[in-house]
Amino acid sequence: MSNASRIVSGLLVVASAALPALADNWTIRMTVDNQYDAYTGTSTAATTLVGGDNNWPTMETYNVTGVNATDFWYVTTSSDRSVAQGFLASFTNTTLGNTILTGNAAWEVFRAGDHLLPIFGQANGSWTANLQPTMAQTSAAIAYATANSLWTATASSPGYTNPGAGPWGAFPLIPNSAQWVWAPNVSGGNPLQPGANHGEFLIFRIEGQAIPTPGAAALLGLGGLIAARRRRN
Repeated sequence: MSNASRIVSGLLVVASAALPALADNWTIRMTVDNQYDAYTGTSTAATTLVGGDNNWPTMETYNVTGVNATDFWYVTTSSDRSVAQGFLASFTNTTLGNTILTGNAAWEVFRAGDHLLPIFGQANGSWTANLQPTMAQTSAAIAYATANSLWTATASSPGYTNPGAGPWGAFPLIPNSAQWVWAPNVSGGNPLQPGANHGEFLIFRIEGQAIPTPGAAALLGLGGLIAARRRRN
Protein backbone atom coordinates (compact mmCIF):
# COMPACT_ATOMS: atom_id res chain seq x y z
CA MET A 1 0.00 0.00 0.00
CA SER A 2 1.36 3.44 -0.93
CA ASN A 3 1.78 6.21 1.64
CA ALA A 4 -1.09 8.14 0.05
CA SER A 5 -3.39 5.11 0.32
CA ARG A 6 -2.40 4.65 3.97
CA ILE A 7 -3.22 8.29 4.69
CA VAL A 8 -6.64 8.13 3.01
CA SER A 9 -7.42 4.80 4.70
CA GLY A 10 -6.54 6.39 8.03
CA LEU A 11 -8.85 9.29 7.27
CA LEU A 12 -11.66 6.82 6.57
CA VAL A 13 -11.20 5.19 9.97
CA VAL A 14 -11.01 8.52 11.81
CA ALA A 15 -13.98 10.00 9.95
CA SER A 16 -16.08 6.91 10.54
CA ALA A 17 -15.33 6.95 14.26
CA ALA A 18 -16.18 10.65 14.47
CA LEU A 19 -19.58 10.46 12.76
CA PRO A 20 -22.40 11.17 15.23
CA ALA A 21 -25.77 9.40 15.25
CA LEU A 22 -27.73 12.10 13.46
CA ALA A 23 -31.36 13.00 14.13
CA ASP A 24 -33.42 13.40 10.97
CA ASN A 25 -36.69 15.12 10.10
CA TRP A 26 -39.27 13.41 7.92
CA THR A 27 -42.43 14.25 5.99
CA ILE A 28 -44.67 11.23 5.46
CA ARG A 29 -47.65 11.12 3.10
CA MET A 30 -49.59 7.89 3.02
CA THR A 31 -52.81 5.95 2.79
CA VAL A 32 -53.71 2.29 3.27
CA ASP A 33 -56.75 0.27 2.23
CA ASN A 34 -58.13 -0.38 4.78
CA GLN A 35 -56.19 0.86 7.82
CA TYR A 36 -52.76 1.37 9.32
CA ASP A 37 -50.63 2.54 12.22
CA ALA A 38 -47.18 4.08 11.63
CA TYR A 39 -44.29 3.80 14.09
CA THR A 40 -40.60 4.47 14.45
CA GLY A 41 -38.48 1.91 16.24
CA THR A 42 -35.44 -0.32 16.42
CA SER A 43 -34.76 -3.49 14.46
CA THR A 44 -36.67 -5.47 17.10
CA ALA A 45 -39.48 -3.22 18.36
CA ALA A 46 -41.81 -0.34 17.59
CA THR A 47 -41.06 2.43 20.05
CA THR A 48 -43.05 5.53 19.01
CA LEU A 49 -46.53 5.75 17.48
CA VAL A 50 -46.61 8.45 14.79
CA GLY A 51 -50.22 8.11 13.69
CA GLY A 52 -52.86 5.94 12.08
CA ASP A 53 -56.06 5.99 10.05
CA ASN A 54 -58.90 3.71 8.91
CA ASN A 55 -60.34 5.80 6.05
CA TRP A 56 -58.53 4.80 2.85
CA PRO A 57 -59.98 7.53 0.56
CA THR A 58 -58.02 10.11 2.57
CA MET A 59 -54.28 10.73 2.67
CA GLU A 60 -52.51 11.71 5.88
CA THR A 61 -49.39 13.89 6.23
CA TYR A 62 -47.03 13.56 9.20
CA ASN A 63 -44.13 15.91 9.87
CA VAL A 64 -41.84 14.12 12.31
CA THR A 65 -38.70 15.65 13.82
CA GLY A 66 -35.72 14.26 15.69
CA VAL A 67 -35.82 10.68 14.38
CA ASN A 68 -32.62 8.77 15.04
CA ALA A 69 -30.86 8.23 11.70
CA THR A 70 -30.63 4.48 12.34
CA ASP A 71 -34.28 4.02 13.33
CA PHE A 72 -36.71 1.95 11.29
CA TRP A 73 -40.08 3.11 10.02
CA TYR A 74 -42.85 0.54 10.50
CA VAL A 75 -46.37 0.52 9.04
CA THR A 76 -48.79 -2.12 10.35
CA THR A 77 -51.77 -2.78 8.10
CA SER A 78 -54.98 -4.78 7.93
CA SER A 79 -57.86 -4.91 5.46
CA ASP A 80 -61.47 -6.04 5.13
CA ARG A 81 -60.30 -8.67 2.58
CA SER A 82 -62.89 -7.41 0.12
CA VAL A 83 -62.46 -5.85 -3.36
CA ALA A 84 -58.89 -4.57 -2.94
CA GLN A 85 -56.07 -3.80 -0.52
CA GLY A 86 -52.92 -1.70 -0.79
CA PHE A 87 -50.38 0.70 0.71
CA LEU A 88 -49.29 3.92 -1.04
CA ALA A 89 -46.79 6.38 0.45
CA SER A 90 -43.89 8.76 0.12
CA PHE A 91 -41.39 8.94 3.00
CA THR A 92 -39.17 12.01 2.62
CA ASN A 93 -36.12 12.59 4.79
CA THR A 94 -36.23 16.40 4.73
CA THR A 95 -32.87 16.61 6.50
CA LEU A 96 -31.16 14.95 3.53
CA GLY A 97 -33.69 15.79 0.81
CA ASN A 98 -34.28 12.16 -0.20
CA THR A 99 -37.55 10.31 -0.73
CA ILE A 100 -38.43 6.61 -0.56
CA LEU A 101 -41.68 5.75 -2.35
CA THR A 102 -43.68 2.57 -1.96
CA GLY A 103 -42.43 0.27 -4.69
CA ASN A 104 -38.81 1.08 -3.84
CA ALA A 105 -36.67 -1.99 -3.12
CA ALA A 106 -35.82 -0.54 0.31
CA TRP A 107 -39.29 -1.54 1.54
CA GLU A 108 -39.76 -4.92 3.21
CA VAL A 109 -42.85 -6.68 4.56
CA PHE A 110 -43.62 -9.40 7.12
CA ARG A 111 -46.76 -11.55 6.85
CA ALA A 112 -47.40 -11.70 10.59
CA GLY A 113 -50.70 -13.55 10.14
CA ASP A 114 -48.83 -16.58 8.81
CA HIS A 115 -46.91 -16.87 12.11
CA LEU A 116 -49.58 -16.27 14.74
CA LEU A 117 -49.01 -19.60 16.51
CA PRO A 118 -45.36 -19.08 17.52
CA ILE A 119 -45.87 -15.36 18.25
CA PHE A 120 -49.28 -15.26 19.95
CA GLY A 121 -50.35 -18.87 20.43
CA GLN A 122 -53.31 -18.65 18.03
CA ALA A 123 -53.88 -20.50 14.78
CA ASN A 124 -51.93 -19.25 11.80
CA GLY A 125 -54.12 -17.31 9.37
CA SER A 126 -56.80 -16.61 11.99
CA TRP A 127 -56.24 -12.87 12.45
CA THR A 128 -59.57 -11.04 12.36
CA ALA A 129 -60.23 -8.88 9.29
CA ASN A 130 -59.92 -5.13 9.91
CA LEU A 131 -58.30 -5.68 13.31
CA GLN A 132 -55.22 -3.56 13.96
CA PRO A 133 -52.56 -5.04 16.27
CA THR A 134 -51.57 -3.15 19.39
CA MET A 135 -48.12 -1.63 19.71
CA ALA A 136 -47.06 -4.55 21.94
CA GLN A 137 -48.32 -7.07 19.37
CA THR A 138 -46.55 -5.17 16.61
CA SER A 139 -43.28 -5.25 18.56
CA ALA A 140 -43.61 -8.98 19.25
CA ALA A 141 -44.10 -9.63 15.53
CA ILE A 142 -41.15 -7.37 14.58
CA ALA A 143 -38.86 -9.19 17.00
CA TYR A 144 -39.94 -12.58 15.65
CA ALA A 145 -39.51 -11.55 12.01
CA THR A 146 -36.05 -10.11 12.65
CA ALA A 147 -34.85 -13.09 14.69
CA ASN A 148 -36.00 -15.52 12.00
CA SER A 149 -35.05 -13.47 8.89
CA LEU A 150 -38.65 -13.34 7.65
CA TRP A 151 -38.65 -9.86 6.08
CA THR A 152 -39.29 -10.08 2.32
CA ALA A 153 -39.69 -7.73 -0.63
CA THR A 154 -43.07 -6.06 -1.11
CA ALA A 155 -45.17 -6.76 -4.22
CA SER A 156 -47.22 -4.73 -6.67
CA SER A 157 -48.76 -5.33 -10.09
CA PRO A 158 -48.27 -3.58 -13.46
CA GLY A 159 -50.07 -0.28 -13.72
CA TYR A 160 -50.79 0.15 -10.01
CA THR A 161 -49.26 3.61 -9.67
CA ASN A 162 -50.83 6.90 -8.52
CA PRO A 163 -53.38 6.99 -10.07
CA GLY A 164 -53.35 3.67 -11.83
CA ALA A 165 -55.15 0.42 -12.43
CA GLY A 166 -56.62 0.14 -8.94
CA PRO A 167 -59.93 1.52 -7.64
CA TRP A 168 -58.41 4.24 -5.46
CA GLY A 169 -58.15 7.33 -7.64
CA ALA A 170 -55.41 9.98 -7.38
CA PHE A 171 -53.53 11.30 -4.33
CA PRO A 172 -51.90 14.44 -5.79
CA LEU A 173 -49.36 15.01 -2.99
CA ILE A 174 -47.81 11.57 -3.50
CA PRO A 175 -45.61 11.28 -6.64
CA ASN A 176 -47.16 9.53 -9.63
CA SER A 177 -44.33 6.99 -9.66
CA ALA A 178 -45.24 5.61 -6.23
CA GLN A 179 -46.68 2.10 -6.47
CA TRP A 180 -49.48 0.52 -4.52
CA VAL A 181 -47.91 -2.42 -2.68
CA TRP A 182 -48.90 -5.31 -0.43
CA ALA A 183 -47.45 -8.62 0.66
CA PRO A 184 -46.70 -11.02 -2.20
CA ASN A 185 -49.51 -13.35 -3.19
CA VAL A 186 -48.19 -16.81 -2.28
CA SER A 187 -50.14 -18.37 -5.16
CA GLY A 188 -48.85 -15.78 -7.61
CA GLY A 189 -50.77 -13.07 -9.41
CA ASN A 190 -51.98 -9.66 -8.33
CA PRO A 191 -51.62 -9.07 -4.56
CA LEU A 192 -53.82 -5.95 -4.70
CA GLN A 193 -57.04 -7.34 -6.18
CA PRO A 194 -59.36 -9.11 -5.51
CA GLY A 195 -59.70 -8.85 -1.75
CA ALA A 196 -58.07 -11.69 0.17
CA ASN A 197 -56.10 -12.57 3.29
CA HIS A 198 -52.45 -12.09 2.34
CA GLY A 199 -51.03 -13.21 5.67
CA GLU A 200 -52.53 -10.27 7.53
CA PHE A 201 -51.85 -8.48 9.66
CA LEU A 202 -48.84 -7.12 7.72
CA ILE A 203 -45.89 -5.02 8.83
CA PHE A 204 -43.99 -2.93 6.29
CA ARG A 205 -40.63 -1.37 7.12
CA ILE A 206 -37.77 0.74 5.82
CA GLU A 207 -34.53 1.47 7.63
CA GLY A 208 -33.28 5.01 8.15
CA GLN A 209 -29.86 3.94 6.93
CA ALA A 210 -31.44 3.04 3.58
CA ILE A 211 -30.80 6.75 2.89
CA PRO A 212 -27.04 7.50 3.24
CA THR A 213 -26.15 10.28 5.67
CA PRO A 214 -23.94 13.12 4.36
CA GLY A 215 -21.02 11.68 6.34
CA ALA A 216 -21.53 8.25 4.86
CA ALA A 217 -21.69 9.75 1.38
CA ALA A 218 -18.39 11.54 2.03
CA LEU A 219 -16.79 8.27 3.15
CA LEU A 220 -18.03 6.57 -0.01
CA GLY A 221 -16.38 9.36 -1.97
CA LEU A 222 -13.07 8.81 -0.19
CA GLY A 223 -13.36 5.09 -0.86
CA GLY A 224 -13.81 5.88 -4.54
CA LEU A 225 -10.62 7.95 -4.52
CA ILE A 226 -8.70 5.00 -3.11
CA ALA A 227 -10.11 2.64 -5.74
CA ALA A 228 -9.34 5.07 -8.55
CA ARG A 229 -5.75 5.56 -7.34
CA ARG A 230 -5.18 1.80 -7.14
CA ARG A 231 -6.46 1.36 -10.70
CA ARG A 232 -4.08 4.04 -11.98
CA ASN A 233 -1.17 2.43 -10.13
